[in-house]
Amino acid sequence: MAEQRIELAEAGNPAVLKRLKAHPGVAATCDRPGVTGVRFRRGSSWREVRVGDPRCELKGLVELMDNNPLVCADACSVPDAASTLALIALGPLASAGVLVEPPVILTNVPGDPALVNAFLATEAWARGATLHFEPIEAKGVADGTAIAIVRAPERLEELDELYEERFGRSFYVRRDETSPWDVALVAGKPYALYRLSVAPEADRCLVTIRAMADLDGKCGADQVIHAMNVMAGFEEDLGVGI
Repeated sequence: MAEQRIELAEAGNPAVLKRLKAHPGVAATCDRPGVTGVRFRRGSSWREVRVGDPRCELKGLVELMDNNPLVCADACSVPDAASTLALIALGPLASAGVLVEPPVILTNVPGDPALVNAFLATEAWARGATLHFEPIEAKGVADGTAIAIVRAPERLEELDELYEERFGRSFYVRRDETSPWDVALVAGKPYALYRLSVAPEADRCLVTIRAMADLDGKCGADQVIHAMNVMAGFEEDLGVGI
């Protein structure tokens, strides 16, 4: 392994701790209640991946962030489950500046609207979204639908290209337009799936985006480990999905 191993990693989430114990880049682990993500140490330097902390200066979905600040940061925050779905569904549209009005997000996991909006703001969208919680059992999977009005592009394919540009090379956010939409596609997996449909309306388009991920996968522990790997300089998939 090219990078120095992490000497000690602390976590309070059992799923995160399980992955840390099996992680080849982590020498020792400690159960630390109250640590939502992971705290890790090399030498005397402590660093941290938090979950759903809007006060953290560096926060967002790893796939939408610049890796360089992450490598240098003492702390970062990945989004909670509802905010993860929101960023997968709306992040490419928000960062491209094509949203016309606040979108609507329906999700089967409870979320704090202020927190979701804080994470959407990391992609230059400050007008927020309307969040609706629908308590539908999905066997440990977070499932959401976002509905957005966007400016009509010259070519409808440009909307597809926005998502391809941000997620096309990502292992942890994948597009699936053909499979029957079922939680079994992501249950126990480290990646999220999304799909989108576009309905043109004069100078605007109605875009519907579905996204889902395991609550211990992209919407949970695996996202924490992924962020830690980037910060620590490891391969991004090291110890993920264990």
